[in-house]
Amino acid sequence: MDITITVMKMIGGCILMLYGMNLLSSNLKKIAGEKFENILQRATDNVFKGVLTGILITVALQSSTATTVMVVGFVNAGILKLKNSIPIIMGANIGTTVTAQILRLASLDGSILSFLSPSNIAPILLLIGFILLEMKKKKKARDTGLLLIGIGLLFTGLMMMIEEASNFSNLPILTTILTTLSNPILGVFAGIIITVIVHSSAATVGILQALSTTGFTTFANTIPVILGQNIGTCVTSLVSSIGATKNAKRTAMVHLYFNLIGTILFMIGIYGYQYIVGFAFWNDAIDMGQIANFHLIFNIVSTLVLLPFTGLLEKLTLITIRDKKVDVDEDQDLNEYVASLSLLDERIANIPSIALNNSLNVILKMGELSERNLNRAIKLIDKFDEEKLEHIGQREDAIDKMDIKVANYLVEIGNLELTDTENKSVSALLKIEGDYEKIGDYAFKIAKSIELMKEKELKFSNIADKEIKIMYNIVEDVIVRTHDILTDRKVSTICEIEALRQIADRYKENYKSEHIERLKEGNCTVENGIAFIELLADMDKIINHCINIAVQSLNIVGKEDYVTKHDFMSALSIDKKEDINSNIENFEYKYEHLAEDNKLELSNV
Repeated sequence: MDITITVMKMIGGCILMLYGMNLLSSNLKKIAGEKFENILQRATDNVFKGVLTGILITVALQSSTATTVMVVGFVNAGILKLKNSIPIIMGANIGTTVTAQILRLASLDGSILSFLSPSNIAPILLLIGFILLEMKKKKKARDTGLLLIGIGLLFTGLMMMIEEASNFSNLPILTTILTTLSNPILGVFAGIIITVIVHSSAATVGILQALSTTGFTTFANTIPVILGQNIGTCVTSLVSSIGATKNAKRTAMVHLYFNLIGTILFMIGIYGYQYIVGFAFWNDAIDMGQIANFHLIFNIVSTLVLLPFTGLLEKLTLITIRDKKVDVDEDQDLNEYVASLSLLDERIANIPSIALNNSLNVILKMGELSERNLNRAIKLIDKFDEEKLEHIGQREDAIDKMDIKVANYLVEIGNLELTDTENKSVSALLKIEGDYEKIGDYAFKIAKSIELMKEKELKFSNIADKEIKIMYNIVEDVIVRTHDILTDRKVSTICEIEALRQIADRYKENYKSEHIERLKEGNCTVENGIAFIELLADMDKIINHCINIAVQSLNIVGKEDYVTKHDFMSALSIDKKEDINSNIENFEYKYEHLAEDNKLELSNV
């Protein structure tokens, strides 16, 4: 026997099994990603529903690690609360045992269930999967095909390992290794290490089931490895929580504490009984079914014991990962910026429906920061403050960082296999976040222009001051409606924005003409005039970027044809002419009265 070839075939079988699990998990998330989010959100009513949800999702994904990492991502993104995630994680641990129960069918020769053996099912699933994969025009069929191929490869890899495992039966080193694993501490550590290497507790159990066909694996040397793999599977979720919010880190810690406490309780119970009384079967050979059954018993018992103590588990994670004391003077806007970036979670980037929605929420936060910066910049006209200008600069830096983060995240999503609607959404969101970043740039530019006026000791006349603030109020109304359209996507809102744009154009030309008259009469200096015109131009450009955002928002809803700004606005000016004119009349009435006020107050102050 060439042991090298046998080892390589065992490794190949393990890789096939792991690759099959990965194909199954990733393609199921493509097919039902949004459904997973809905299921998880509905699972927050009570702990029993949460456990059932964790079981069902893990049975579907064939990976408790995938479920737990997904839950960490949802907590990080604010979709789930820490408390609600605990029962789901417990359920995920039970769900992962189903894989071992399916794999045990390989040992049921002669049974009525033998037709369900992986060796019989694998080629059928691979054939069906290949046929579906060839249906190139139907994305869902291709995803389903890859999913079935994943299951087929999983079973094929297991059968390869089982076939080659028998060649180890005559090796003395195998007996030595398995005897060493009878030491509970060494066995647990071996389970941890193997699971960390293969990134799957189900795969570790599958390897044990394959080795059990040699006849050398016993209850004594297998049970500690099974206990250890439950701890080892926590490493992936702990690593995935690095850089996440504190609650996401706590969710990963719940996974660790649950398996660690369960393992300790089982170690005390099993080895205490073995020491005092002793199990008659302790040194007997263990088969595939018994391995699967112990794996199931461990997770069910651990869940039943710890389920009433979910509140204590939550408190334990709060003690482990404490909240940082926040300085009351810390800039609230920047806190919101930091919090919003957690939505761009790599763990859920491969679930486009959720990732795109989270990207939109971060973009909306960019818009809010840009709007606040514009508001604070205009305030500097009345009362210039170096500290406030510095804060505006800090927010502008935050917006720029958000721009880079969102763009990279959307590009990452765009590299996935997406539906036409999802592709349109990615393109639209990339343009929208770029426009919001430009609005932030113009807000900061306005602030710097006012700083330059302060340095040159320039000051607007009362009339110019009022005109700038009227223009700001128009821009403010445009920005508010732009935010609205990203959530309601109503054409009527675009009609209002277009009406405001036309009013702004009219006012801008009127203000320029009046400014020229003031120059002729000597009521205004040239330098003041340049600053005045630059501010008008900057606010006009902000309105144009808002129009871009409004039109692109329609491409997020999945219309048949991609909407372009020129074509849409041209059609709008014809189809909705009466609506636009009606809005112009209403807004003009508002701004005419605003101009008549002796003291103009800024909106949204």
